[in-house]
Amino acid sequence: MLIAANWKMNLNKNEIKLFSKFLKKNNFSNHVKTCIFPQSIYIDLLAKLLNNTPVYVGGQNCHHDISGPFTGEISAFSLKEMGCEYVILGHSERRQLFNESNSYIKKCSESAINNSIIPIICVGESYDDRKNKNALNFVKEQILNSIPSTEKNLCIAYEPIWSIGTGEIPDKDEIFEMHEHIKEVAYSFLKRNIKVLYGGSVNIHNIKEVLSVGNVDGVLVGGASLKVKDFLAIYEAVVKHINS
Repeated sequence: MLIAANWKMNLNKNEIKLFSKFLKKNNFSNHVKTCIFPQSIYIDLLAKLLNNTPVYVGGQNCHHDISGPFTGEISAFSLKEMGCEYVILGHSERRQLFNESNSYIKKCSESAINNSIIPIICVGESYDDRKNKNALNFVKEQILNSIPSTEKNLCIAYEPIWSIGTGEIPDKDEIFEMHEHIKEVAYSFLKRNIKVLYGGSVNIHNIKEVLSVGNVDGVLVGGASLKVKDFLAIYEAVVKHINS
């Protein structure tokens, strides 16, 4: 089970230090992997603060080239040098605000894998696609055109666009259906099983319901990961779920 905490463009240096101070007091389970994704300028700081803990650090995005005239970008090679084990790619905010295409995300994923970083590739439909019963087809196209053909490790995160930051989530049957669909599509392409995380307004109030869906392999948490008490409550819910 993986808990991925996407801080997005939040938390400053002092807030990260305080967060880490409380986080390090936690008793971690060997059965739960945890990775935090801070702003790129704080990756090195967080990695040092969390040294000697089982908590990984990751990048929120990466470019597909190792170097070059790409002002403002960061390479997978540089992420690895800073200690990153994971990178989030294809998040709906990147797709919408920065016009990242499926083919672009695929190239970035290949670069991450080539630099021994596990990509968490995000997919998810809009409210209109869900309403018009096109969600499964839309996500299928995202998967087939975003994920590289590889024998190495990668994850997919299902984040319905209409759920991100709204507090609304699909019901349990919808989550189960989509996760099953994603795993079947990915298996037909890669010929092996992959892990699928659920994201989109995951919080302390709905985490138990999300985890009760049998084919959820972890969660991608946004706003609820910014407060250490809420994040640890989510962590404890995952540990209890595994031990139950």
